[in-house]
Amino acid sequence: MKQKIAFLILRLGLGVVFLLFGVGKFRNDIWAQTIRTMDFFLKLPWDVNLSVLLIGSIETATGIALISGLFTRFFALAAAVQLAGILVLLKFQEFRDIGLLAAAIYLAMVRPESFGIDYLWKKRRDK
Repeated sequence: MKQKIAFLILRLGLGVVFLLFGVGKFRNDIWAQTIRTMDFFLKLPWDVNLSVLLIGSIETATGIALISGLFTRFFALAAAVQLAGILVLLKFQEFRDIGLLAAAIYLAMVRPESFGIDYLWKKRRDK
């Protein structure tokens, strides 16, 4: 039971972080403004605001999915890929993202074991 609760806390924590950062992009937070100034995003063949919108949408969807426990492994993997990209783009200046990356990798590698939609589906299938 302790492992299930720990998994739940980790999943919820990472989900809340992604939800807050995703919603922040729609509110033109500091990270939305940072994206608009980064060479990588400015060189893409579309308007930089589209990049902010896409990133915000992906982060928001990832947060909601992790919080609800829906396709946990898939969205944790998506979170890990995004966090790795952030670390590279920011040249490892945001150390907290290393911890978030570790959490995302863990969630992507283990079976969903806590009180989410994935877990409930698995329990129902196993009956």
